[in-house]
Amino acid sequence: MRSKPAAQYITWRNRVRTLHPNLWHPIRFTIMLIVLVWTVYGVCYEPPTDISGVVWIAMLVAALVVSPLFPKSMSVAIIVIAYAGDLFTSYASSGNSLPTHLYAYGMLAYSTNVIIAAALFTYYIATILLISPPGPGTNPVSMISMYAMVLLLGRALSWSEKTTRKRFEAAQNKNRLQELESRARIADAIHDAVTGDLSAAAFVAQRHVAGVSGSPSAAAGGPVSAADAADAEDWRQINEYILFALTNVHRVIDELNMDATVLPGDADGEALANLLRATMNDGDRRLRKLGFEITSIRHCAGGKPSASRETAELVNNLLREIYANIARHAAPGSKVDLSVMLRPNAIEITQINPMKERIAGADGHDNELPGGHGLASFKKQLESHQGTLTASAQDGSWTLFAYIPVTVIDDSPGLFEQVQA
Repeated sequence: MRSKPAAQYITWRNRVRTLHPNLWHPIRFTIMLIVLVWTVYGVCYEPPTDISGVVWIAMLVAALVVSPLFPKSMSVAIIVIAYAGDLFTSYASSGNSLPTHLYAYGMLAYSTNVIIAAALFTYYIATILLISPPGPGTNPVSMISMYAMVLLLGRALSWSEKTTRKRFEAAQNKNRLQELESRARIADAIHDAVTGDLSAAAFVAQRHVAGVSGSPSAAAGGPVSAADAADAEDWRQINEYILFALTNVHRVIDELNMDATVLPGDADGEALANLLRATMNDGDRRLRKLGFEITSIRHCAGGKPSASRETAELVNNLLREIYANIARHAAPGSKVDLSVMLRPNAIEITQINPMKERIAGADGHDNELPGGHGLASFKKQLESHQGTLTASAQDGSWTLFAYIPVTVIDDSPGLFEQVQA
C-alpha cells in the first residue's frame, strides 16, 4: 500500500501529464541536461574571448534550456543561432555549438515527421558538401553519419512513443468497454433478482388495501372496524415502503447504466438514439448470421444529444462502416465488442475485435488495411467537425475509437422535424 505522500505525488504527476504534457517529459529533459552539460564543458574548456562570443553562447544555452517546453520553435531557433554565429563572432567556429546543433536536429525529427527529418538531412548534406565544406581535419562522411544517426534516433523515439501511447489508449478503451459490460450485467442481475419480487409484494399490499376498502361493510356505507382500519393502514405503509425501495433500486440501476443525471429529452435526441439503435440491431443480426459473437452496448450518459441531420447521418454511416469492416476483417467466429456512448454534447464509439490471421501480423493504422479508405474518409469528415477517429492494429487485435462532438449552433430544422417531413 502506498504512503499518502507517494499517492499525492502520483496524482499530481498524472494530472500534469494530462493537462501539461510538455511539462512532464523525463526523456526530453534528460537529453537536454546531457547536451547542456556537454556544452558547458566545451565552454569551460575553450571560453569565449569577446563579448559577442559570450552573447552568442548565452543565446544558444537559453534556447537549449527552454527547448523541452517548446521543442519545435526552440530547435529551429538553435539551428538559426548556430548558423548565424559565424556572421557575428569567430567563437562560433570553435565547435561548441555542435552538441546543441545535433540536439536540435534530433528534436525536430522527434517532434515533426519523416518528411521534415529527410529535408533536414538533405539540407545538411548540401551544406557540408557544397555550401560550407569542412576543414581538412574533418571527415565529411563521419559528420553526415553522425547527423543521420541523430535524425534516426529522433524518429525512433517518436515511433516508440506513438506505439506505446496507442497501446495504452487501446488498453484504456478495452477496460472501459469491459466496465460498461460489467455494469450492464450487474444492472440486469439486480433488475431480475429484486424488481420482480418487489413489484409482486407491492401488488399484494395494494390488493390487501383494496380488500379492506371493498369489504361488505365499507361497500354498504357502514363503518369500518378499528382492526380493519389498522390493518389497511399497515398494508398502505408496507406498500409505500415497497414502492420507495423499488424507486431506489431503479435509481441504482440507472446509475450503473450511467443514466443517473439524464437531462430533459427532446425529439431530436430521441430520433438519433432510435436511428443508432436500429442500425446496431441490424448490424448485430447480420454479424450473428455470419457466426460472430457480437456484444454491442448503447449507453446514455447525461442525456441523448440533439444533432443536425448531417451529424446524424455521419454517425450512422460510420457505424455502418464499422459493422462492414468487422464482417470483412475480423477473425471468423471471434468475439466482437462494440460500444456507443451518447452524451449531451458528444457521441463516442469504441470497437475491439481480433483480426484475420492474414492481416493480423501487419500492425498499423486503418489506411493500411484492406478497405481502410472508408475509415480514412470518415476520419477527415470527423476532423472537419472537430472530432477524432483513431484506430490501431496491435498484437492481432483491432481497436477503434471515434469521438463526435454534437453542438447545435443554429435554429435550422433538427433531425426529428426533417424525419417527420
